[in-house]
Amino acid sequence: MLLLAFALAYLGMTLLCLSMNRHRGALLRADTRLPGPAIIRSLAVGCFGFALWLGINSQGGEIGTVVWLCLVMLSGLLLVLLLAWRSRWVLPVAPLLAACGVVQGVL
Repeated sequence: MLLLAFALAYLGMTLLCLSMNRHRGALLRADTRLPGPAIIRSLAVGCFGFALWLGINSQGGEIGTVVWLCLVMLSGLLLVLLLAWRSRWVLPVAPLLAACGVVQGVL
C-alpha cells in the first residue's frame, strides 16, 4: 500500500507542477489542453488526501502521518531530479508507479 501512496504523492506533485505555466510548457506539447489551475490543484489535493488515507490505514495514525510526509518529500525529490535531468520521464513514471503500487497491493 505504501508504494501506491508514493505513486499518489508523486501524481499530486506532478499535478501541482502542471498547474504552473513554466512546467506545463516543458512537459506538454503546446496544443495540449488542460483544465484550469484551480481544478488541477484540487485534483492534487485529492491525491495527497488519498495517499494520507493509505498511509494511516496501513501504519496507524501517528506513524502513517510521518510515513506520508516522508513519501511526499521523496516524491518531490524524485520529481525535481527528473525535471532537472530527464524531463521526458516525468509523465511516464506516474502510471508506472501506480501500476506497481496496485500490483503490490494485490499481492
